[in-house]
Amino acid sequence: MKAIYSILTTLSIIILTACGNSDECQSPITPKPKGAIRIMTYNVGAICKFIDANFTKENNVQLLADVINESQTDVVAIQELDSCNTRNDYFQLKSIAESCGPKWNFYYGPAIDYKGGKYGTGVMGKEKKILKTLHIPIPVKEKSEPRVLTIVEYKNYVMACTHLNGGQPSQVEYLSAEIKKLYGESKKPVFLGGDMNAYPNDTMMAEFRKDWTIISQTSSGTTVENSNKPCIDYILQLNNNAKPAQIINTAVITESNAGDMKKASDHYAVYVDVKL
Repeated sequence: MKAIYSILTTLSIIILTACGNSDECQSPITPKPKGAIRIMTYNVGAICKFIDANFTKENNVQLLADVINESQTDVVAIQELDSCNTRNDYFQLKSIAESCGPKWNFYYGPAIDYKGGKYGTGVMGKEKKILKTLHIPIPVKEKSEPRVLTIVEYKNYVMACTHLNGGQPSQVEYLSAEIKKLYGESKKPVFLGGDMNAYPNDTMMAEFRKDWTIISQTSSGTTVENSNKPCIDYILQLNNNAKPAQIINTAVITESNAGDMKKASDHYAVYVDVKL
């Protein structure tokens, strides 16, 4: 009996180990529906908040890439990205994209000069062709950190990314006006992902609702590690001449086969599945 128990235990360990390294293992992340586009927003915290001797920057980059791949995401708006500064001496967006695989393209929008390099936001996508890229500085109150709106246009939709200061609805007003100049009359869907530093009922989100529809979850829990805080990360669609996307599913990723989501960043990834 002991021999049989030993064999079963060994087999269980082998199976669990194999599952941990297999793409066929069931992920806690809901599979992407057939025909849907999965849009994600993710504040990656400059990929340095939890690194140490045992969890290096390389480990952190790979964990973020593994989460993105495991989630079957098609396009992701990423905030808090360093580029070749003394805090992080590498181009973080490029590193994540390359770790995700050769299908990924990317565009970086620097918000500020920082420690000898840059700091800003970016967009990564699997679309084969980028039609247009630009980034627009966003005015902020005195002594507030400068912000940026990063935009990538693909064949069938536009993906934008930002990271705003809390309590400044004027930033939302400016951002919306700039987007509407570009795509207000367009029939192409425009999506925006970002860390807005605003709760769902704050004045900043009320300002967003004048020109946008919030399509990501806002009521099923926090988007940051601090479980006492409501949602502050969102995905929205511009109310232009495009047909509203069909929302299939939306969720916050708090668990992943890739690893500990609380080590990946102090924010969780948020996604929405849409059909255009």
